[in-house]
Amino acid sequence: MVEPRDVTPVLLAAGASTRMGRPKALLDFDGRVCLELALDAVRGLGTPILVLGAAREEIQARVKLGSVQLALNEDVESGQTASLKAGLACLAPSAAAFLFHPVDFPLVSNDEVARLTGAFLANRDPQKALFIPSYGMQRGHPVLCRAELAAEFLALPDSAPARTVINQRPQRIAYVTYDEAYILMDMDTPDDYGKCLESYRARERRRSR
Repeated sequence: MVEPRDVTPVLLAAGASTRMGRPKALLDFDGRVCLELALDAVRGLGTPILVLGAAREEIQARVKLGSVQLALNEDVESGQTASLKAGLACLAPSAAAFLFHPVDFPLVSNDEVARLTGAFLANRDPQKALFIPSYGMQRGHPVLCRAELAAEFLALPDSAPARTVINQRPQRIAYVTYDEAYILMDMDTPDDYGKCLESYRARERRRSR
């Protein structure tokens, strides 16, 4: 029987953060940095594979990573697909699925991940191999894939986006709907960071009531 621990998170934190001007993995959310939020979001799943590249020494110095498997994207200019491939190269044969999660989606919490993982565990259709969060008919992150899809992502050129595999056979997709837009909210610029921080604080205030 497949369990949450059979799903391996692949956390993508290798980017150069050029438009942000500083490492997105280390952006502060009231005492917790973005990477710490991502690690908390995948709590309860298998041992995370953390892909680092740019600023890796600073990240490792500042964040208590705990039990993770490190992977390295040595060419950060090659883009996110290269980072995903670096992570998937470390995927254990025993994994039933993997969840790829860019760390610049700071509003994704353990609740969002549990909903996505639960949909995968409850699904009885073997044709459904991709579980994608959706809000307002828009796709978000993270994305959960059955382990057999790893070979398709690994076969991509680094220049090809991951959605090449996702869009190849739409009948494999199962959409998991969400009531909040957190799964859409990523950060590329300081303005994006400000908006995410504002939404993060609003959610924390609601939770504390």
